[in-house]
Amino acid sequence: MLSLAIATVRLRWASFVGSFVALACGVALIATSILVIAATAGVPEQARQRYSQAPVLVTAARSVDFTSVHGDTQPTPVPLQPGLPADLIAAVAGTGRTVQDHTCYAQLADGPRDQVGRAWSSAALGGYRLTAGAAPAADDQVVIGGGRPEQLGQPVRFATADGPHSATVSGITEAEPFEHAVFFTDARAARYCPAVGVLAAFGDADAVRAAVAATGGTSVAQVLTGADRRLADPHYAEVSSRLDDVQTPLGLAAAVSGGTAVFVVGATFALSIAQRRRELALLRLIGATRKQLRTLVNREALVVGVLASAAGCALGAAGAPVAGHWLIGHGMVPDGFTVPITWWGLLVAGLIGLLTAMSGVVLSSFKAGLVSPGEALAEADVERHSRAASAVRWAGGLLVLGGSIAALVITARQWPDAAANAADSLALLLAVVAGCVLLAGVLAGPVLRLLTALPGLSSRLRGRPAEDGGGIVWATARQSALTAFRRTAATTTPVVLIVAFAGCLLGSLDTIDRAQATEVRNQLAAADLVVTPAGTPGLNRAVVDRVRAVPGVQALVITPTSVMAEQDGESLVPFRAAAADPAALAAVDRLPVVAGSVADLGPDTIVLSRTWPGSPAVGQRVPVRLADGTPRTLRVAAVLGTGAEAVQAWVTGPNAVTDGVGGPALASRIDLRLPSGTDRQQAEAGLEAAVHGLGARLATPEDIWKAATNADAEAAWNALLMILGLAIGYAAIALANSLVMTVTDRRRELSLLRLAGATKIQVLRTVAVETLMCVAAGTAMGVLGTAISVGGSWAALVHLIGPTPAAMPWGTMGALAAACAAVALTAAVLPAALALRGRDGEDILRGAA
Repeated sequence: MLSLAIATVRLRWASFVGSFVALACGVALIATSILVIAATAGVPEQARQRYSQAPVLVTAARSVDFTSVHGDTQPTPVPLQPGLPADLIAAVAGTGRTVQDHTCYAQLADGPRDQVGRAWSSAALGGYRLTAGAAPAADDQVVIGGGRPEQLGQPVRFATADGPHSATVSGITEAEPFEHAVFFTDARAARYCPAVGVLAAFGDADAVRAAVAATGGTSVAQVLTGADRRLADPHYAEVSSRLDDVQTPLGLAAAVSGGTAVFVVGATFALSIAQRRRELALLRLIGATRKQLRTLVNREALVVGVLASAAGCALGAAGAPVAGHWLIGHGMVPDGFTVPITWWGLLVAGLIGLLTAMSGVVLSSFKAGLVSPGEALAEADVERHSRAASAVRWAGGLLVLGGSIAALVITARQWPDAAANAADSLALLLAVVAGCVLLAGVLAGPVLRLLTALPGLSSRLRGRPAEDGGGIVWATARQSALTAFRRTAATTTPVVLIVAFAGCLLGSLDTIDRAQATEVRNQLAAADLVVTPAGTPGLNRAVVDRVRAVPGVQALVITPTSVMAEQDGESLVPFRAAAADPAALAAVDRLPVVAGSVADLGPDTIVLSRTWPGSPAVGQRVPVRLADGTPRTLRVAAVLGTGAEAVQAWVTGPNAVTDGVGGPALASRIDLRLPSGTDRQQAEAGLEAAVHGLGARLATPEDIWKAATNADAEAAWNALLMILGLAIGYAAIALANSLVMTVTDRRRELSLLRLAGATKIQVLRTVAVETLMCVAAGTAMGVLGTAISVGGSWAALVHLIGPTPAAMPWGTMGALAAACAAVALTAAVLPAALALRGRDGEDILRGAA
C-alpha cells in the first residue's frame, strides 16, 4: 500500500498541494515557536548586572506568606517592596563592608521614562567605570550613566518624586544595558529614598545569613549569592516578564497553526476522496478490502506528512532567527535576544506535523472505506448527499455554537469582568468561530438560497419569471452552487473561518477599548480639565502643589497603589487601587456608586468595586492586605457598579501605602473642576503656568477618554495580529486549494455549457458568479458569528459599566471578504480559462471523456 500511496501522490500531486503547503507552513511555525519559546525559557546571562560585583546580597522580602483554607502556606508577591529594617542593616554591617543601595525615580529633562537615581557608592556594584570627570563630591553634583562628553561640567535639570532640581555634571560613565542611571552622593540619594531595598555585603556568606537570622529577619529579608543575585536586579525581572509574555502568543499561534493545518488537511483529503470515489470503487471491485482503502488514504497522508514536515523543519530553522529579530524590532524582547537552533525542537515540530497529517485524515479514511464496488459501474458521477454526515455536522456545530453562546450569556451575567477582558474571553471567542465553521457546510445551501432569492423576488414584483431575475448566467451559477453542495461547502467554509475569526477577535477587542473610553468619560463627566504626565512615568509633588495652589480650582489627585484580597480562601489576588481625598473625590469625579457614599471614605474604610471577591456590601468589614503586605480589616463605605475600570478600590490615609523601595509614588492624574463663577480662561492660564517644564500637560476630559485604552494595547495587537495572520493565511490556502481541485474536475460540466451554446466568456462568468455567491454566503455566516461574539462582550460590558457602543469591524471584514473574493476568483476562473483555451465544446467533451 505504501508504494501505491507514493504513486498516487506523485500522479495526483495537484490534489495534495494545499495539504503540503498548509502542513509545511504549520510545521515551520510550530518549529519556530518551539525554538523561540525554548530561547525565552531563561533570561540570558549577562556579564554586567546591577549587582554583579557584589558577592552577597541581602534584599527586602518581595512576598508575604499566605495560608489558604486548606492549611497550605504559599508566598505571594507584594506590589510594593518595603525596605530592610535598621537593626538588620546594622547586624549585617558587623560581618564586614556593606553598601546600601538607595534607588529612586530621577529623570533628566531629556532622559527616558525608566531612568533612575542611585547612590554613587552603589555604582561599583554594577561595574560602572568613569570615562570622564570625577565622582560627585557635593550634593549639587551628579554623574550620568552613559552620558555625552559635552555634558561634563554643564548644569542639568532633573526631576524626582518631590519635584525639579538642578546640578552640575561632575562625571560620566560608559552606558550599561541594564539601566539608565543618574548617580548622586550617598547622602542625597538617601534623602530621595530613605528605604534600603538591597544591601550588598562583602563578608562571609554564612556569617551574613547568621546575622540576618539573629535579628529575626528571615521573614522580611533573603540572602542571595551566586546566580541568584540576578533576582535582585529589576532589569532581570523586567526581561523575564517580557520573555514570559512572548510565550503565550507564540503558544497560541502554534496551537492555531496546528488546528488550522488539521482543518486544511482534513478538508483537502475529504474533497480528494469525493473526487476519487470511482477510482476507489474500482479498487474495491478488483478485490481491495475496506481496511486496505483506509490504509491507502492513511499512507497518502503519511507521505504528504513526511515531505511537508521535512520542508517545514527547514523553513522553521531558517525562520527562527528572523522571528527573533521581529520580536526585537517590536520591543517584545530585549536587544541581543538570540534563538539557537536545537535538533530536539525540530524533531518535536516534525513529529507534531506527522501527527497533524494523520489526525486530519481520520474522517476521510473512514469515508474511503465506505465506498461501494458498485459505484465503479455507475453511469453518472453525481454528488451523494449523506444525511448521516449532515446530521453529524448539525449536531456538532449546534453543540459547539450553542454551548459557546450559553457560556457567553452566563459569563456576561456571573463574571462580567472576565467576559470584558480579551485574554480571559479568548477561549469563548474561538468556540464561537469553531461553531460557525462546523455549521458552514450545512448552512451554505440555505444561506445561498436566501442571498440569491432577491433578484428572483425583484423579477416577480415586476411580473417576470423568477428565473429572469439575474439572467441566464446568474440562474446557471445559482443552480450549480446549490447542486454541488460539496464544492459550495469547500468554498464557503474557509471564508467563514477568515471573516469570523478576524471579526470576533478584532470586534471584541475594539468593543472593550470603547467601553474603557466610555467608563473614563462617565467618570470625568463633572471634570473640566485634567493634568496628565508628559514623557514622565507620573506627576511629581511640585506639579501637585502648584496645581492645588491655582485659585478657583478643585483638584482631585489620584495616586496609584494596590490592595490584595483573598480569592475563595485559596490565594491572595492584587487589585488596582488609588489613594484620593474623599471630599475631592466626591466633588470632582462621578464614580458609579450603587450603594453607600464616597464621602464616607476614611482611614478605616474602603470603596470597592462590586466585582470584589465575595460581593461586598456597605458596612461589611473585609480583610485586605495593603500594598506592602500589611494585613488590615476595613469597612466598606461604598460599592461601585463597575468592574472593568482602572481603579477597583479607593483608599485614603494610612491605607494608601505608596512609599517604599524606589521612593514615594508619583500621582497618575489630577482631575480638575472649575466651580461656577470661575474664569475659565484665567484658570487655564494659571494651570498652564503651573505645569510648564515639570513633565506634565493640561488636557481636556475628551482628550483623556479618547485615549483611554488598554495600557498593553500595542503588545496585545502584535500578538493578536500574529495569531490572526496565521489563521487567515491557512484559510486562504484552503480556499485556493479547494477551488483549484474542484475546477480542474469540472471539465465535463464546462464542456456541456459550451455544447448548450454558451460562449467561453459566459462560461467563465458563470464560474465567477458561482464563486462570488459562495464567498458572499461565507461572509454572511462569518458576520453572523462576529455579531454573536461581539454581542457577548458587549452584554458583559453593559452589565459592568452601563450603555456603551458595540464595535463591528465592518471595514476589516469587508477587506477580508474582498481578499477572499480575489483569491477565490483567481483559483476558480484561471484554471477554468486554461481548460477552455483554444477548444470547442465537442473537443472539450471528448477530452473530458
